[in-house]
Amino acid sequence: MPKKQSKRKKYHYNVNRKKEWKKSKRLPAIGCSQIKKAWDNTKSVKQNLSDMGLAVDPNISIPIPTAKQLLKHQKLETMDLAEVRKLASKDHVVEELVKEASLPEKKAHTRFSRPEVSYCTYMIDKYGEDYKAMARDRKNYYQETPKQIKQKIKTFKSTEQYTKYVEEKNPESTGSQSMDT
Repeated sequence: MPKKQSKRKKYHYNVNRKKEWKKSKRLPAIGCSQIKKAWDNTKSVKQNLSDMGLAVDPNISIPIPTAKQLLKHQKLETMDLAEVRKLASKDHVVEELVKEASLPEKKAHTRFSRPEVSYCTYMIDKYGEDYKAMARDRKNYYQETPKQIKQKIKTFKSTEQYTKYVEEKNPESTGSQSMDT
């Protein structure tokens, strides 16, 4: 059997190894603004997170019982939220994170393409709310199911394109009322 040929190692002269080493020792960028404000560079990651009342390893803070423990009905040692808050000196971080998590998510502004808009308006004009009939229509090129069509029309109704469609369809309801007098 022939011997495996290895490629000759090349020395990369253009690499600054001192700079690369410093870059590897640098802490990663913290994306969360609340944690970033409360971070102390003199402490370790574990100490920082425990001061904030956050878990370093979720497997330790909320352990999953093994089959053996379930059979013996052993009580797992977990810390209550109150105990964690007693240990945390920077508990305001957790409160800010909880407050941020409870805020409703911002909706992305969806826009339909021209063919999709014409498809949805055609289906609404012809069938109204009968999604089964829409699924059997010839213009249902992608053979969407009634539920898929219902979801597509529901998202279409949440766009500003639908409001423009309704205004064009009913110009007298949006126009001035002084025409009658």
